[in-house]
Amino acid sequence: MSDQLTPEKIYSRILNKEIEKKDAIKLFESLINNSNNEDTRHTALGFIGKIALDDKKTFEVIESCLISDESPLVRFEAAKILIQTFPKREIESLLWVIQNEKSIYFFKKLIDLLETYDTSRFKEIREKTLKKIEYHYNLNSDDSKFVLDIDYLDYVKFKTELYNFLDKFELSDADKQTLLKENTEIGNKGLGRVKKAEGGFIISLILSDINEIPSSICNLRNLQELEISYCKIEKYPEKCPKLLSLKRIKFQNNTIDKVPSWIRYKS
Repeated sequence: MSDQLTPEKIYSRILNKEIEKKDAIKLFESLINNSNNEDTRHTALGFIGKIALDDKKTFEVIESCLISDESPLVRFEAAKILIQTFPKREIESLLWVIQNEKSIYFFKKLIDLLETYDTSRFKEIREKTLKKIEYHYNLNSDDSKFVLDIDYLDYVKFKTELYNFLDKFELSDADKQTLLKENTEIGNKGLGRVKKAEGGFIISLILSDINEIPSSICNLRNLQELEISYCKIEKYPEKCPKLLSLKRIKFQNNTIDKVPSWIRYKS
């Protein structure tokens, strides 16, 4: 087992100038195509990103991961590498994936990534991504991004607790797939916290059983009523100057040392 080829060993051989980058790309591709381990494929793809050659072969390996890999972690890593390394060739593939993608993780990470780049350079990709979540949630861009952030928090919690859950309960393969789909794909779970919406804007919102309030809540400019209950809040935005419509906050049964001023002084 000690001689088993791993992404780390391949990358080490590159650093030690034992193999050429083009040969390493082939080895990484073989690992990705023959591994059932999500972490192995993700790591191998990450190393490809570090040594990426601007050639057809490298592009095809990354594009294949973007389009075909079953893991949203791997698909997003591929999207990131294409954006960073192939800015003139990645658009068609990414637009196709965005249209067909369902993963909460993928959309959350892609939107966060695109916000770090010049918006004009990736305008079409940003517009298609935002339109996808706007259409799904039937909300405007800012409010949709907030619901996606809430869905992402639920996704992280689910992934953290998944293996303990499966150890306690015996599920058929079909039930496992249903469980994964309900908790890792964009659905209606986040929208369940929206008490009232009008014209694509969240008017009333209930947050419970979360340990973080996403900073995107600060962009809910039409939010009038907010309830935060039964939360173990470890992180929240300290200032929300855009919450000008907020009239009423109900804050109870939470575990928190202090509350931000935009909560404390509302009645």
